[in-house]
Amino acid sequence: MLRNLRQVVIALLTCVPLLGCHVAAKTGAVPAGVLYHGFSLVDPHTERVVEDAYILVDDGKLASVGSGAWKGRPPERSVDMTGRYALPGLIDGHAHITSGPHSVDVVDGVPTIRIPSVDAITRYNAAVALAFGITTVRNPGGDPVANAHYDAQIRRGVWRGPEALHAGAVIQPPPFGGAAFAYPRSEAEWDAEARRQADMGMRYFKLYSGLDADELKQGIQAAHRHGLKAIAHLDTISWTQAARLGIDGLEHTLPTSADLLEPAQRAVYLAERGADARYLFRWFELAAFDGPLIQAMLAELAQRRVVVSTTLGVNALAYNSDRLDTVLPLEDRAYIHPANLDALLAFLPRMTEQDHRQARAVMPKVLELARRLHAAGVPILVGTDGNGGGPAYSRELDLHMRAGIGTWEVLRLATSDAADLLGVGHRTGRIAEGMEADIAFFASNPLDDPANLRDLTLVLADGKAATPEDILRSAGWAAPAPGVEHR
Repeated sequence: MLRNLRQVVIALLTCVPLLGCHVAAKTGAVPAGVLYHGFSLVDPHTERVVEDAYILVDDGKLASVGSGAWKGRPPERSVDMTGRYALPGLIDGHAHITSGPHSVDVVDGVPTIRIPSVDAITRYNAAVALAFGITTVRNPGGDPVANAHYDAQIRRGVWRGPEALHAGAVIQPPPFGGAAFAYPRSEAEWDAEARRQADMGMRYFKLYSGLDADELKQGIQAAHRHGLKAIAHLDTISWTQAARLGIDGLEHTLPTSADLLEPAQRAVYLAERGADARYLFRWFELAAFDGPLIQAMLAELAQRRVVVSTTLGVNALAYNSDRLDTVLPLEDRAYIHPANLDALLAFLPRMTEQDHRQARAVMPKVLELARRLHAAGVPILVGTDGNGGGPAYSRELDLHMRAGIGTWEVLRLATSDAADLLGVGHRTGRIAEGMEADIAFFASNPLDDPANLRDLTLVLADGKAATPEDILRSAGWAAPAPGVEHR
């Protein structure tokens, strides 16, 4: 025993480096985490593609990011991702993930539009989003109780889905009602509603098109008093006026206020405007993008850093509701919950054949406005206005590219730029050490074609890995049988 002790003492005294080697070896006995290696890392933030890349995931975070052979301590598991392309987890900036189908109910003899939340539908929405590589969504309005429930189910691992940053009940007068809507009538009620939503963990306060300018101002002020971002879907109130009132974000590329049209065009627009859907395209026919009013709007939005969620697919869907297969192919409808799909089809705008021709003719101008917003320095948030991701997401990115925004820039809009605009860029949206392990792996290069984002093979959300098939099965999703049309 003494001889053995003497050998240990001699080793420590005569070979100091041995002590360091011994400690490293002992530490190496503890597995390092899960190593994913051999893939091409597509990094929109730096506009680089790193070949033969690796990431080490430990406790939900990226413990190490590099390329070449892994030289750290042995991982607990090694996953060969050769031939795959990795992007930061994608972000859908306008995703109604907790929304069920729109319905019209009669309450006290009055028709009321409701958007209920149904657990089975929300779980379906969440699974579809994650299965398309969406690891974060901004949910721009819904029942705050359902939103808080969603967060709890995701946090506990009961549901599989993206992290969600929510707006609560949308502020809109009747005929909208139910838990997904609210309509304060006094300053005290505005304050109480904003406080209620903030206390329930909401981050945004959604103001809708039925409000007048005084109500919009009250809503913005109430939101800011309680630490919420005020966002709005507007129609008659101009984006310029909303920016000056302090709005933080605007929804959809539909700035359809007559106040943004030059005087002669404004008179025509107001004379024609009725209760139908023609305003959705007629505004673009009459708008002068180089005129002083639109130029002032662009300058105001850029100076005040008002975030615009462009949702270009909304325009495409409305303008092509007579030939839906061109923008919502049959095979893609299986990714929309059947109840939500029925509601979508029922609520699509109805227009004449001539209206549709005119509407389609303005789509290039819609894309031009998106390009001008981006070029002016207005922060853009990519979103689908669906229930989260799905096939609509790659189409949304394609529309932004068709608008003239470069591929790298569009991928940044989908990842790091979106994370920064949502206030979570310090922890997600990039593939870098210390960030959350939110990563999507694809079999095809997203730089070649945004449609390749549909070729997802594996997604990591907070380090938890799953295939799209496993995620979808967890929510009861099933592909329609061959030859069976899914409405």
